[in-house]
Amino acid sequence: MMGLEDERQEMGRPASARWLTDAARALDSVESRVGRAAGDLFRSDGPDLSDQHRAQIAQLMRALIGAIEDDLRIRLIDSLADEPHPELLAALGSATMPIAQPLLERTRLLREADLVAAMLRRVDEHRLALMLGRDSPYHVADLAQRLLDLGDAGIAEATMALLVAESRRYDPFGDPALARTDLPPAPHRKLLWAVAAALRHYLIRHHGLPDSQADLLLAAAVRALLAEHDDADTLEGRADALAALLDAAGLIDDALLVDALEEGWLALFTAAVARRAGIDSAGVWSMITDPSGMMLGTVLRAIDCGREAAVTMLWRIGSAEGADEEAIVARADAFDALGPREAAEAVLIWRLDPNYRRAVIEIGEGGRRR
Repeated sequence: MMGLEDERQEMGRPASARWLTDAARALDSVESRVGRAAGDLFRSDGPDLSDQHRAQIAQLMRALIGAIEDDLRIRLIDSLADEPHPELLAALGSATMPIAQPLLERTRLLREADLVAAMLRRVDEHRLALMLGRDSPYHVADLAQRLLDLGDAGIAEATMALLVAESRRYDPFGDPALARTDLPPAPHRKLLWAVAAALRHYLIRHHGLPDSQADLLLAAAVRALLAEHDDADTLEGRADALAALLDAAGLIDDALLVDALEEGWLALFTAAVARRAGIDSAGVWSMITDPSGMMLGTVLRAIDCGREAAVTMLWRIGSAEGADEEAIVARADAFDALGPREAAEAVLIWRLDPNYRRAVIEIGEGGRRR
């Protein structure tokens, strides 16, 4: 708790310095949420995930692991087709017996921060999109139609590719889905090798396959799947590609941002803000979901967004998140009080090494505890 002298020192600091520390703390809060979610994922009584979040993330995880396992099984069956292992081939061909999921749930491999972050983003994005009115994979926003009608072949192709990628965001029941091909490269690679390790355990323990043979078969299967993975074909990759074309054409103005958000086209909204701000999309998404609700206003000020458009976006996001009117007004007031230069300095830290950011937080907090 800050004492009177600490408060005086804080108020005496330049506004830009205060915003820098606040921005660092906001991003740390987002990262801490991922860490807490990872710890709560397989606990029914965990306090940091709602029952709905836990159920949806667990479903995403099961579907992902099952899809990867199926892909690896098919490749193993092909590789073992000429081997004298009829029982193993029959077991690998059986879709009724999951192998990897029960083994991996006993480990910490499914609690990797980047994997949990991808799951949280998909669940949060789905929830926000629903609240903003984008409730179907077949929903073609007015903005998408306008982009298709521009007469620019590149923009039209990128728009259609993004709409196709968006359709993968839903399962047959309208719940959030996350295809293996939509995972970012790092968690995609980790999860492939984790499922392969679970299959290795099964091949050796239950069917007596020699260690070296299991390793070689699984390594070849995983490398083949990695070679097929196209980072540009993920939902975020398609959104970034469309945003780059729109930026080159000078089309990412305030109106486009408002329209993308109003229509629940969150992947494009995030990518377009990121393009204007010179920040990666993952960083902007963290700002959108910042628990304090302040960082979205900060990045909008940093890109010199007009007040009317900014307040509209703050209101729409705040309302979708269930924030009360007083909190949303406070976010608008903070936007008004922040200068463009201060906002640019505050946003800078979201682009830097997380170790640096944590050090800024620790040094600042340590100074107040003396």
